[in-house]
This record gives sequence, structure tokens and C-alpha cells, in this order.
Amino acid sequence: MVGLSPWYAGLAGFIGLIWDAITDPIIGQISDRTQGRFKGRCPFLFNGTLLLSASLVILFSPPQDLEEFQLFLYMLIAYLLLNTALTILAVPYMALASGLTNNRNERSVLFALRFAFGNLGSLAAVALPGLLLASAHNRMGQIEATAYIAWLIAGLILVTGLISWSTTLRFRSQVFLHSGLSIFESLRSIKSNKAFLPLLGSYTIATFGVTLNSGLARYYYLYRLRLTEAEVGILLVFFMFVFTLSLIGWVRISRTYGKLKPLRWGIILLGIGSSISYPLFPVGNLMAPMIVAGGILGGLVGCVVLLDSILTDVIDLDQIKHGNEKSGIYFGIWRFASKLARATAFFITGALLSHLGFQPNMVQSETVSIGISWVFGPGVGICLILSGIVLITYKFDDSKQKQVSRLLQKRRKVHQKAI
Repeated sequence: MVGLSPWYAGLAGFIGLIWDAITDPIIGQISDRTQGRFKGRCPFLFNGTLLLSASLVILFSPPQDLEEFQLFLYMLIAYLLLNTALTILAVPYMALASGLTNNRNERSVLFALRFAFGNLGSLAAVALPGLLLASAHNRMGQIEATAYIAWLIAGLILVTGLISWSTTLRFRSQVFLHSGLSIFESLRSIKSNKAFLPLLGSYTIATFGVTLNSGLARYYYLYRLRLTEAEVGILLVFFMFVFTLSLIGWVRISRTYGKLKPLRWGIILLGIGSSISYPLFPVGNLMAPMIVAGGILGGLVGCVVLLDSILTDVIDLDQIKHGNEKSGIYFGIWRFASKLARATAFFITGALLSHLGFQPNMVQSETVSIGISWVFGPGVGICLILSGIVLITYKFDDSKQKQVSRLLQKRRKVHQKAI
């Protein structure tokens, strides 16, 4: 739309991806070192919201009289600015859970709410730009219409971001000793936390599988099951609805049975269900995937909320051992691993489709159609089962998590009396 060649567009995307990944732990470390000075991570939410709103408008409002290389530099800088703003906002935002409450179950609720509103935002991101663009395009050109929509979405970001900032500003941080370590000292400390690396491995494998699923979903439903675009849209919206609703159930289950066991068996059952069901769905029938994929499997996906919640317990264990809180860099590494897994999954999705002989916008051969169903089903399912198997041998179980939580609460009470 802006006139960049595919080479420049791909180069900008690649540089932006690398920059986006490496800034996650850096921003997390900065928020750990400075939250004591600012009495929490709230300033990162405020500044990140302002910068994200501004950078979105800048990205979608390029000057019209630039040569191609100048336009490339403009778009690259704007894209890097957008990614940086998102990191400034997102990493401290995720790390806030450790500081807002020291109750393990309340943290699960916080992450469930984040997932729920994130799903709502995803649906809005899919629907609103198309509707607004269709409306605005009747009154102005495509570039002007896109810039107009960018202003509207930037305003929405500004309102919601400032609401989050003002709300969390009222809460006093539960952290009693902030990290003054360098990034290399923090990384060495994290490496010594034996409860972190297996959890990170399980999370990375699960993220890879889920991304492979999302990358192949439309190909599977359109070219294997031969559903219409409208039917695919209905199915995906229903899946997101069930997924969001299931978060309530997983939070309640974790209160009774702990976090680890429901997470472990939820992921394994999701993997088994994906492996069995997707290759068997009848062609042209919407009801079977609606019931199984949208209903049952959509409900099982909600168990992933417990991964983030367990991470906060792992961060508490680090705080017990080393005396300071480093949730910022922990969640920075968490997001770094997630982005690496997603990028790899998207690359493999394209490679697999090419290897199978997929041809866009046409009826696929039976070989290609079956190949897509096997990658979408058992291929994804194996990843999820492996993620669950990693958790079977996970040593930092629910009893140890509760023990760490009780010990940390005692230390906080002693600290509060001392001050």
C-alpha cells in the first residue's frame, strides 16, 4: 500500500522481529532496577501507552513524497518504535502480577483476565479495521483511510492503557526488595533457578504447537474441510468464546487441585484430542468441528493460563533464594521464548505447505488435503503432549509452590514491621 518492494518490506519485518525479541529481557531488567525508584512498574504502563499510541499513528501516516529507500528507513524506524513501545508496555504489565498481590490464586485470576481481554482485543482487531476501512474508504483514499483508522485505534489504546495505569497506581507494590543487579547478574541468577528452565521449555513447546495450530487453521478449514469463509469465521469466534469462558473454570479448578496437575493433564488431553479429532472430521460439515474443536478443545486451551501463574511462583522461589524480585526480566525472557517459538512455527508452517504442494486459491489434491489434516492434528498434538510430558517430571510441584508462598509472606510481614 505504501509502495515498498517485497525485499524492503521483508527486511524491515526481519529487523523488527530481531529487535522486538532482544528488547524484551532488556526492558524487563530496566523495570526491575527502577521500580523501587518509581514505587512500582506503573510509569512503564503510562509511558508505554503514550508511545504506543503515537508510534501507531506514525507508522500508518508515512509522508507521500519520499523515495523508496527513504520510505524504507521511515517505515523501519516507525516499526522499531512501535515494537519498543509495545515491549515497554507489555513486559512490565505482565510482571505487575507479582507486585499487585502475593496470593497465588489471585494471580491466576489476574492472568485469566489478561487472557480474556486479550481475546476480546484480538476479535476487535480482526473485525474493526475492516469495518472502519470499508466505511472510510467511501469518503477518502486508501492511504488516508488507513491513517484515519490508525488515529481511532490509537485513541482506543490511549483510553484503555491509561485506565490500566490509573487503576494499578492505587495499589501498593507487594515487593519488598527490588533488584539492583546488572542484566548479566540477573541472567546468571535465573539460570541457577532449577524450577524455571523446565517450565520455560514446556511453555516454549506449547507455544510452538499452538502457533502451528493457528497458522494452519484457515488452511485446514478452508481446503481440507471445505468450509466457507463465513463458516470459518463462525467457528473461530465460537472457539475464542469457549476459550475465554473456560478461563473461569481453570482458575476455579486450580484453587481446589493446585496449578500443576490441571495444567499438565489439560495440555496432554488437548494434544491427544487434537491428534485424534482433526484427521477424522467430515468434509463440508460444520457441526463436528463446532462441537469438538470449538467446544471441547477450546475449553482445554484455557489451561495455558496456569503457565503464567506458575511462573510467578517460580519468581517467588528466586526471591526467597536471592533476596530480590526480578519478575521483569523473567517475563522478558518468557516473551522472548514465546516470540522465538512463534517465528519458528510460522516459518515451518510455510515450509510444510510448500513441501506438501499447496496451491493457493484452488481446490487441493487429496494428498495435500490429508497432509494438512495430519500436520494440523497429530503434528500439533505431539507438540502439546511433549509439553505436558515435561511437566510430569517437574519438581516444583504445588506443595512446594505453597511452601514458598507461605515463607515469602512471612518475610514480607517481617519487612513491613521493620519499616
